[in-house]
Amino acid sequence: MKIKPFILALFLMCGAVAQQPTFEVKTDDILGNNTEFWKAAGSDHLFYHALKPAGQYLLNRMGETNSHNYLRSHHSFNQDTKHGVIRGQNVYSEDENGNPIYDFSNLNKVFKAYVKNGIKPIVEYDYLPKALTRKQVNVSKGNDEGMTMINSGPNDWKKWSDLMKATTQNFIDQFGIQEVRTWYFEVWNEPDGWPEGEWDVFYKMYDVFVDAVTSVDSKLRVGGPACYHEYFLKPFLNHVANGTNYVTGKKGTRIDFISYHVYGLSGKWLNHEPHIQPQVQRFSQSVLWLKRLISDYPPLKGTPFHLNEWGLSSNYYRTIADYPGLVYRNSISSPLFLFKLVDALYQIGDQYNFPTSLLLYWGFTWEADENEFFVGKRELLTAGNTPKPIQTGFEMLAQLLPKRVKVVKERKGGRLGLMATKSANKIALLLYNYQESDGENPEGNDNVHIKLTGLKKNLSYTVKSVALNDKNNNTYQTWRSMGSPESADRIDLSPLKAAGALSVTHQFEFKTNEKGEGKIDMIVGRSAATLMILKTNAKKIPIKK
Repeated sequence: MKIKPFILALFLMCGAVAQQPTFEVKTDDILGNNTEFWKAAGSDHLFYHALKPAGQYLLNRMGETNSHNYLRSHHSFNQDTKHGVIRGQNVYSEDENGNPIYDFSNLNKVFKAYVKNGIKPIVEYDYLPKALTRKQVNVSKGNDEGMTMINSGPNDWKKWSDLMKATTQNFIDQFGIQEVRTWYFEVWNEPDGWPEGEWDVFYKMYDVFVDAVTSVDSKLRVGGPACYHEYFLKPFLNHVANGTNYVTGKKGTRIDFISYHVYGLSGKWLNHEPHIQPQVQRFSQSVLWLKRLISDYPPLKGTPFHLNEWGLSSNYYRTIADYPGLVYRNSISSPLFLFKLVDALYQIGDQYNFPTSLLLYWGFTWEADENEFFVGKRELLTAGNTPKPIQTGFEMLAQLLPKRVKVVKERKGGRLGLMATKSANKIALLLYNYQESDGENPEGNDNVHIKLTGLKKNLSYTVKSVALNDKNNNTYQTWRSMGSPESADRIDLSPLKAAGALSVTHQFEFKTNEKGEGKIDMIVGRSAATLMILKTNAKKIPIKK
C-alpha cells in the first residue's frame, strides 16, 4: 500500500511571484452562520440499539464530540422483529371494554438517554398499533424499497388522535415544554408505499396528527411527509397548501418543515450491470428539483427543508459478503462523500437561496451490537465500539466554527473542495480530495495552493492539521492492517482506538505579512481530507455582523 504524501508549508507572500491559488479564502467575507445542519442520524432499530451498551457508548460519544444534535427512528407506536432485531415498542393496548392503555416507559427511557447527551429526538408517530389497525386485506404492504409495514388509516380516528395527544403530553410532562419545543414531529415514514387510491387517507392522517400535536402546545414543530418520490410529494404539498383540511374544513394545513429522503442508489440495484456509483450530484439535482417544486406553492415559501434520511446505498442489512460494492460503507469514501455533500448543499443554499435545514444519515450501532467488524452495513459504529470512518467524518465536521467565510475556487467542479469557517480567534479549513468515480484507493496526488486574505497583519498563528487518509485516522485501514479480525474478542483494540481518536498529524506556527495574507501549499493524496485549525496567538480577529 502506498503512503499518500502530506506536505504542508505556510509562508509569507513577500513580493514573490504568486502561484495561482486553487482556493482563495476571504476570511473577512462572512457568508453566514455555520448551521451544522448535518448533525443528525437515525436507524430502523434505534429504540432497541440506543439502550444496548454500544448504543449508550455512541450516545455518550456523540455528546462528547458534539457530532450529532438529532436522532430519528421509526416504530414509536408499534413493535415488530426484522432480521432478528426488535424494532420499536408497543405503547397502546385496550382493556376488555375497549378503553385505551398507554405505556410510554420505553419511549421515555430512550429519549432520556438522548437528552442526557445533548441530543434531540425527531419523533415519528408511527406505525399503527395492532389494536388500531383496520381489519381488511386490501391495504398496501411495503413499497419498492422493501418496507413491510401496513400503510393504512386507523380503525378509530378518535382513539388514534387521543393516543397522539397523550404521547405529546407525556413528553412535556417528562422533559418540560421548552425542551420538547426543540424537537421535530412527523406522522409517518415513507408513505410512498400507500396505494394511490388511499393517499387521501394519508392526508387525513397528517391533518389529524397536526391537530393532535399542536392542540397540546401550538409551538411544537410538525412536518413531513418523509417520502422519497416526487410523485408523492407534489400532491401532498398541494394538499397542505391548497387542500381542504380534514379537521378544520378550511383551506390548508400547517407544515413547519418539509422532509424528504435521498440515497445514492437503491439497495436493489447492487451486483447488477450496469454498475451505478453513488454520486453527490444526484443529491444536488434532487434538491434543486425540490426547490423548483416547492416554489410552485407560495404558502410554503421559506418552510425549512429536511433531508431526514440519506446514505450512499439504501439497504441497511446487506453486507459486503454478498455485495462487495458496499465497501464504501466501510472505507473513508463515506466521510469524503459526506464532506462533498455538505459543501454542495451549502453552495445550493448560497447560490439558490434554498438552504437545507437538516441532513440525517441513516445508521447507528448494529455492527457493534453484533460484534461484527466492517461487514458493510451503514452503521456509525462497528465491533469493539470502534467508530467507522463515517463517524470520524462527523467528528471532523464538528470542529468547524460558527461563521462561514467565502471560498473562491480556481475552477468549477473537479475533485477538490474546501469549506472555511471562523470564530473570534480561530479559522477552520476542511479540504477534501474526492471523486466518486475513482472507486477505492485511487493512485496519485494533487497540488493544492490556498491563499488566505483578510487576516490581521503581522499576526502569529498556531496551525494544527488532522489528516484523513489511508494512514491517518482511518479505522478501516487499521483493521485491515491487523489482519481483518471478524470480531473484537481476544484482540488488542488499542490500534483501533488510536485510529478513531482524530489525532493531530502536523503542527507548526506562522505569522501573517504586512497585507494580512498567507499561503498554504499542500500535496494531498486522492481520496483524502485534511482539517486545519488556525489559532491566533494574540488578539482576536473581528467578525463582521
